[in-house]
Amino acid sequence: MARRKQTRPTYTVNQVIASNVAKARMLRGWTQQEAADALAPYLGTKMSTASFSAIERSVDGGRVREFDADEVFAFARGFGLPIGWFFTPPSPNENIGLAAPDAPTDGLDPHVLLDALLGTEETVDAWRQLLLSWPLMTHRVRLHDDGTAEYLGREEEDVHPRLDILRELQAGMSVRDALGDIDEARHVLLQLADLLAELGDNATNDSTSTTPARSKSKAPKK
Repeated sequence: MARRKQTRPTYTVNQVIASNVAKARMLRGWTQQEAADALAPYLGTKMSTASFSAIERSVDGGRVREFDADEVFAFARGFGLPIGWFFTPPSPNENIGLAAPDAPTDGLDPHVLLDALLGTEETVDAWRQLLLSWPLMTHRVRLHDDGTAEYLGREEEDVHPRLDILRELQAGMSVRDALGDIDEARHVLLQLADLLAELGDNATNDSTSTTPARSKSKAPKK
């Protein structure tokens, strides 16, 4: 059986990362040399301009650069961006599928990568439970072998509420999927509410004007 012809380009996850490295560099307004300098402390080595250029060119698919977790962590620190930035797939407007071993010819829907990145109602609770294994970041003590306790003081804020940021992102994306641009959707909904209110008022007025007045019954004469 002939393989169905591909109708849109696809990116591997490594190409998604490469694309977002280029976007991160442009966001910071850095040259490739400046980006290599910023990443050097976190990579443990300094990339040449040619090596950095090869990362950005790998989006085109000629020779795809494969990244490891340590590198993506270094990118996040060097560019000052969340790790999730580098795994964010292209917008559906770009019509680029996600290449994967189980993907059809045209690739997976990019939302599959977003679901893996942000979690879903079915998966995010497991992550929340894992984060709850962290102690509350209020005050810490270290217990020594002799039974004494050393007060370590307050170190950092609690990490658990950060998952709420992901839920807000998920909610915003759901609204966009259903209604398009959020600001435009809000404007349309307000107009619709005003129209429904106006129609309701008109219906009430019409009902009042067309309902005949109830005649007063005369009491029988005694």
